[in-house]
Amino acid sequence: STSTYTEEPEDMGFGHPLQRMVNLETLDERSEGFLGNHALYRMPVAGSSSTSSHYYFVDFEAVVDEYLAQYAAVDPQDVVFVQPEPDGPPSNIPSLILRSIPSAGQELAILQHLNAGEVRRDPWNPAPRLLYAATKGERTVLCLERLFEYDQPPFQTVYDVVDYVRQTLEGLSFLHEQRIVHAAYGDHRGVMMDIGRPSMDAFDRAQFPVRYYRISFARAQQLAHDASIHGPLFQKDVRDCGAMLARQFEGVPRVYNKLKSLTGAMMGRAFGAEDARKLFEALCKSIDSATYETRL
Repeated sequence: STSTYTEEPEDMGFGHPLQRMVNLETLDERSEGFLGNHALYRMPVAGSSSTSSHYYFVDFEAVVDEYLAQYAAVDPQDVVFVQPEPDGPPSNIPSLILRSIPSAGQELAILQHLNAGEVRRDPWNPAPRLLYAATKGERTVLCLERLFEYDQPPFQTVYDVVDYVRQTLEGLSFLHEQRIVHAAYGDHRGVMMDIGRPSMDAFDRAQFPVRYYRISFARAQQLAHDASIHGPLFQKDVRDCGAMLARQFEGVPRVYNKLKSLTGAMMGRAFGAEDARKLFEALCKSIDSATYETRL
């Protein structure tokens, strides 16, 4: 069985930087000339990619068939990058990430939930954009929008750190609102970023905003809608996230004490994800523009 996911563009919202704002998304002109053209796909190649705001008619079944033919023995936890032929028309060919997951597990259902309707459009949603899913017996192949390593190039300023922490906490708060326990939110290796442009060439964090996503939900589970978000599984997510942030940003200039207060609270109390997000928002109110521009 197969399924394709699409979404409609939303109007831009405005508000406090830490409030939820829905980003304006555009649609490229669609071309049917590439359907079924297997030459468009070459795997795996790291490099340039599509952006998260562009949508294409793609022969996903051809991509999945080629993936299964070439990478049948690949570790299910590995991701494969699909890169178009370099001499192909770049405006009509996307780059993709492919993952193989168990058909019977919760991950597929959770990703489908996180890619549906208003849930997908929520700007705090940390799930990768699922473009297509093809179930082939015991395995399901996911076609995801292309993302990049979250720390390449490395963070340059205090603002980069604050933005990463903010999005990390928003994402965890969002998942817990959906009663989803991630169970691996403290593993920074599962973080990737959307840079909103075709490639990393000349990418500069100071000029191009990024969005951070969690590439895997392999250990996630969705609990009952009336489950307490202060339950032990949710609190473990918060503690793991706090420990990760403490390791990542120890000694960051001028905001280290604020981050230490945040991560200490996350690891040492019965803290919820939204509690952590609100604490971080309060701590950020006293940060001035000069501090944000401080180089790491």
